[in-house]
Order: sequence, then C-alpha cells, then structure tokens
Amino acid sequence: MVKIKDKEIFFGEKFSDRHPIIPNLSVYDTLNMLSLMYRKANAIDCLDLKITYEELINNTAIVAKSLKEIGIKQNDIITISMPNYSQAVIMFLALNRIGAITTFLNSGCTKEEVKKYLNEFESPLFVNFNQSDEYNDEIINKTKVKQIITLYPKDLNTLEFSKEKKLTGYTNKINYNDLLNISEFYKATTKTKTNGSQTALLLFTSGSTGNPKTVTLTNKNIISSGIYMKNTGHIKMIKGEKCLTCIPFCYPYGFSTSTLMSLMCGREAILTPNLNEKNISYYLSKNPNYVFGSPAILDLILRNTPKEQDLSSIHSYVSGGDFLTPSKAMDAIEFFKQHKANTEVYNGFGNAEGAGTFGQAVGSKVKRDSVGKILSGMSAIILDPETKEVLNPNEEGLLYLSGKNIFKGYFKKEGLTNEHIIEYNNKRYFKTGVIGKLDEEGYFYITGRLSRFYIRMDSHKVYLEHLQKVLSYYDFIYESAAVQKPNDKDRYETKVYIVLKDNVEKTEELKQKILELLKHPVTTSTGEKIILKEYEIPKEIEFVDKIPKTKADKTDFKALEQRTLEEYQKQYKKGERK
Repeated sequence: MVKIKDKEIFFGEKFSDRHPIIPNLSVYDTLNMLSLMYRKANAIDCLDLKITYEELINNTAIVAKSLKEIGIKQNDIITISMPNYSQAVIMFLALNRIGAITTFLNSGCTKEEVKKYLNEFESPLFVNFNQSDEYNDEIINKTKVKQIITLYPKDLNTLEFSKEKKLTGYTNKINYNDLLNISEFYKATTKTKTNGSQTALLLFTSGSTGNPKTVTLTNKNIISSGIYMKNTGHIKMIKGEKCLTCIPFCYPYGFSTSTLMSLMCGREAILTPNLNEKNISYYLSKNPNYVFGSPAILDLILRNTPKEQDLSSIHSYVSGGDFLTPSKAMDAIEFFKQHKANTEVYNGFGNAEGAGTFGQAVGSKVKRDSVGKILSGMSAIILDPETKEVLNPNEEGLLYLSGKNIFKGYFKKEGLTNEHIIEYNNKRYFKTGVIGKLDEEGYFYITGRLSRFYIRMDSHKVYLEHLQKVLSYYDFIYESAAVQKPNDKDRYETKVYIVLKDNVEKTEELKQKILELLKHPVTTSTGEKIILKEYEIPKEIEFVDKIPKTKADKTDFKALEQRTLEEYQKQYKKGERK
C-alpha cells in the first residue's frame, strides 16, 4: 500500500509499518537482545562448523576483550580481508560491541589494493586469512597498521581458542587462535557507550566510473534496513530455518542484508566462502530454506547442480544485485520443481547507500517484471531526470528514496555525498540512479540505469563505463563502446566496439596490443593511475567505422547489446562456443 502527499509516496500497510520505532542501539546490542529468545538455536553454519547464538555471543565477548587489550578504541577503523568465514562475523560483532568501525575488503584484493585502503582508513589493525610473515611484515612497514591478526586454515572449523598458558605477552603479529589468552590480560570492562548514530560499517559500491566508493553505514542504517525488510515481508521467527548467503561480505547485500538480517530474524546463516561451480552443490546440500543470491548465482546453481540432488528444502530464492528477468525466474521455478522443490523466486533491489536493500517481494504477491516493493518505512519521489520536476506514480522518472536506512555519506567525500542527496519536504532523499515507474501497490519497475554494469558468475561487477574511460586515454582511439555479451562460463563477458582515429590501420596485431595495454595502468590528467582488474579486460574487440547513436545523439547501447546477442546465438548454433 502507498500513501501520497504532495507527490511524496509513503510505503507500508499500517501506520506502524510506515513509521516503525528504530531502537537507538548498536547492531551488537540489538542482536544480543533479540537472541535472548533463541540462544540455543544455530546461528551460523560455515564449512564443518556450526555455532549457536549463545556461542556466537560468548566468542564475541572474548574477541572484544582481546581487541581492547591490544588498544583498539571507539571509532577506530579496522580492516578485514578474508572469505566469508564465521570468524569475520564474530570480529565484526566484537568491534561493534566496543564502538569500533569495520570495513571488509574483497578477499581477492591485491597487496597494493590492501595497502591503499589501510592507509586511506588509517587502520591500526588488519585482520586477514592465511597470510605469511613476509606479507604481514610488508603491510606493517608500508601502512599505519600496528598489529595484524591472522586466521589460519587449521582453526577454521573450531570455536576453541588456544588454552595453553604460554603467552607472557604478544607481538604485532597475532594468531587468531591466541585471542583468548590475550583477552585474559585485559582486566577492565569492555562496556562502551554506543548508539544508533555511530558508524558501524564502511562498505563499497561503485558508480559509472567503476571506481569503488566507500559508503558509511551507521548502526541505525543497518537496524532500520532489517526492520523495514522484516515488516515488508511479514517475516517471523521460524525455528530451524536456514538462509544460504552467497554474496561476499564487502558488499552490503552480502553482509548487512543477507547475513545480519538472517541473524536478527533468528535464522541460521549458512556462509559460503569461496563459492564456485565446484562447491555450490556442497552448500546446497546443507538444506537451506532461503537462498540470498543474484541472477549470476542462480546461473551457477542451474549449471552445476547434479540432476539427482534434492533441493526440496528451498522455498525462497531471493535475487538481488541485478534484475532477474521473468523468463529466467520461470526457468528457475521449473528447475527447482525438477529437484523436488516448490520454490518461489523473488526479485529485490538496492544500493549500498541503503544498507543493501530498497525493495523486495518476499511475503507479497510476485510481479515478475518488477524488482519488488519499496520497503515499508521508506518514502519516495520520482523526478524527471532532465527537468527535476516531481512526477506522479506510474510516471517514468528517476527514483529518489528516503528512510533511516539511507547512508550517512561517502567516506571523507562530502562533495560527492551532496551530489547524491537532495532535500524535499524537510527530508533527506538519496538519488538511486535507477529510472522507472512505481505502481499503486508500491512495486518498482526499472526501465534504465544512470550507470551500466553487469555481474559475473563469481559476483564481480564489471562497470562498462570504467573500461571506456581507460580506453579514452589511448591516443589512437577515437571512440569506444563497451557492452555485455553472453558467455557460457562467466554468464557474461565484455565486448568493446572501437572507432580508430584516421589513418590508424585496423589489424589483429592492434587488437592484441590494446589487450596488452589494458593490463597496465593509465595515468589521468590529474596524475591518478587507473588499472583494470583481470575480469574487467574485454574478451573481444571489434573495430567499426562508427558507433550507433540514439535520437539524442548518445551511444545506442541497446542496439549494440542486441548485436552481440545475435552474434552469440549464431556462434552457439555453429558450435563455436560449446
């Protein structure tokens, strides 16, 4: 249900849904309070380790004491780089308990990227997985990090810390397994005065440039997002239900939306470190009821689940990160039926700036061509992208959203924050970057994006404008247009169309030269160095005389995408892509 006042749209079936009470607490305090009702239930399933809520809270207290002992203070920014292991969840809760801030880096980050972020955040502590002494020494020498905690493979599947009383002190390189011994050095209280307005997480999103933007999320942002989702989907505590969480923790959908939301609703979060085509069947064998994934994760499941595997436990597949088409959703429903499951497939959508989620269809009737209902508790306005005129429901325009889940701002980038925030009716609205329509029931239909990207099977996002920006620095290229093309292995690959400058010969050697150049950084006019990640480098280059344009004299990406689709279909029929 929506309520409209002066073209401002409010979401929620009841007044209490539209105006929920958000506790002024930390995430840890909220989870600690809620879990009193289900302390003996399982909280986390990770590899061969199961953790109850009681064990989760107890281990959090131990780690919190050890963090205080090594000098971590309120508002310190602590960087964690590891796959989605249970120890990463415990570390976040411990940091949140003492008022410190957590940021998760992608576990595949290069050493140079890690050092860049550690220096940017001035992190006094770095938490990583299975890194060598040489690696850790370089981090300490080249950043402001004072101490490093390393989790080693032998300790992944145990909650037991080392109990050997061998520590008389500790160095700047700490074994995660020794945190119990270190905690016993600390004799004061770990009680820290925390509230909803304090920053809890720094996570990442990207705009049209592909350069990561650091999003600052408060405790209230995260808790509000959870309450809004719970009210929108009428989600209740169901003992024993399990949620498979498939997205890396560095994305809000992976940590805030999937993992923390599962815990706050009393469910068991099945973590999926290093998810790939070889282990997806193993994770599905843990009998989840919900799967929090994406179209790319769904493709991973469809292509790599053995025909005989029973998936009857799965009643809900929740897709975010990219739009799941109606035909793909129906194919998935049929696939699950063949695996003995009566599964509903839901679309959802959101940005990091909304703590991961703006809308969902869970608990409501499904409208497959929508991305779900705007969350109860939020409000929206639709603006004409050109004139900025406020439009009515069912008129196509740029979506702006307001709610207590809307981020505090971009880290140390007030100007960038101001570019994405407007004031309307004395409220703070965020420019989502998506264009579409809202119907009378609050469902949103995306018709376009201000930026273009796609998501690979391994959940990496590829921002096409980012590649075009890099290509623009090569003096022999006149114009380029990058588009996604279907790919049997990674779901999509990048194809780039290039118009060369006059008198530059179109040769296969030049294509190879461009691909080689793309492996190296380019320097902008401001001295910034830009380098593509391996998965951002295009798989195919085609030289063209001109790039098609729309009536507005802009690149016609839809025409190019249709062209690549037709090429793929012809290649597939010929057997070239099998």
